[in-house]
Amino acid sequence: MDNVVTSNQGRKEFFKLIKKVNEDKQPVMVKPTKDGEKGAVMVGEDDWRAIQETLFLVNQGVDKQVKERVNDEDEDFDKVWNEL
Repeated sequence: MDNVVTSNQGRKEFFKLIKKVNEDKQPVMVKPTKDGEKGAVMVGEDDWRAIQETLFLVNQGVDKQVKERVNDEDEDFDKVWNEL
């Protein structure tokens, strides 16, 4: 991850970082300044929503359904729609 700041830098540039992660669509790693502490990752709101949606779909098993059907024959959308 190229975008790394210390917690002190992150505090000083907080609003700038919010703008950056939303515009660049790249996370920023906030490293701790003390040994033994954990850092954090800052992501933009749209990216966070996408992560949450992906986790929801995986928890529902949608990823497995997609993998199971990857070799299915293509279907004509209009035909299937009209049959509903």
